[in-house]
Amino acid sequence: MRTVSIPAAGSAARHPWRAMVLALAMLAGALSTAALAQPPAAQAATMSVDQCNGHGPGAEGATTQLRCTVTVVNTINGRTTHSVTTVTRLCTLGPCSTPNGTSSSESTSLVTAVRQCNSSDNDAAHTIICDVTISNIISGDSPGAQSLTSPSVNQCVGSAGGGIGVLGCRPAQASTGAAVTQCNGSANGGGGTVRCSLGAGSRVSAALPITVNQCNGSGNPGGSSVTCRTSIMTSITGPVAPAAPVSAGATATRSAPARKTATPTKTTATATTTTTTAAITTSTTPGQPESARAAERQALAGAIPAAGPSRDGLLMLLAGLLLAGATAALLIRRLAPADSRYARRH
Repeated sequence: MRTVSIPAAGSAARHPWRAMVLALAMLAGALSTAALAQPPAAQAATMSVDQCNGHGPGAEGATTQLRCTVTVVNTINGRTTHSVTTVTRLCTLGPCSTPNGTSSSESTSLVTAVRQCNSSDNDAAHTIICDVTISNIISGDSPGAQSLTSPSVNQCVGSAGGGIGVLGCRPAQASTGAAVTQCNGSANGGGGTVRCSLGAGSRVSAALPITVNQCNGSGNPGGSSVTCRTSIMTSITGPVAPAAPVSAGATATRSAPARKTATPTKTTATATTTTTTAAITTSTTPGQPESARAAERQALAGAIPAAGPSRDGLLMLLAGLLLAGATAALLIRRLAPADSRYARRH
């Protein structure tokens, strides 16, 4: 009689160490892929706000008033994005392109473009007032966050040219697409008035490009008044680069004042608080509804969650630990003495 040995089903039963190492390697690869697949903050979804454009006479009669505002609070904290938008509309006679009133909304998308009060109310002389206030709160670890510049402006070009008109702003035209384009080709009827401005201290960051286009080609009947304002305030939160060290050749009289003011932690906190306060003050323009102010104050107070380790960093760390464990298991298996329980069995 011949005895036949039947091998255990599957290689996993014959080589449990190989199966374990293979499983660890596959899990580490999956975690690494998940970490690399996380989208960077720069690819966050964006959206625009369009209102009060193309307003004209309706069934009720000629236009008599146009007052529209947009207030936006954008927040970027690492890979987390959030925005709060409040809009107001008052168009008469006849409604705006969307109903009159005030409304607020929240989104994980960032508002990067605002277009309002363009090509509107060109049938009768009256007052046009439109405002855009944008507050950007960006964490210091966002790409491009630390570089703040004044927004480029294209405004008041070809306006108030109808005779005895008043141009209450300095015409400025950017060579290429400007961040703020407003009050061009407006109030050109006789006696028209244009007053447009960019809020003092307005700053933009490469981490969040912003464009505003408002009050262009509007209010051209004689005697119309066009008053529009844009403010873009940007504050950077989080760590700030340390100050440059004092050179070795500095004299004792110069080093004493430096020691007196060298309080990096307090200086950073003061700068951040000042910038945020400026954003709050700028956004509460006269005539803005209380609901809009409350929504923005709430967003500015609690929009930035506490910083913590990033998800992709934790995934990569876990993947590295798994790979290290798999490698150690292979080495122990290969280098263990022949009589050891860890030695390979053939």
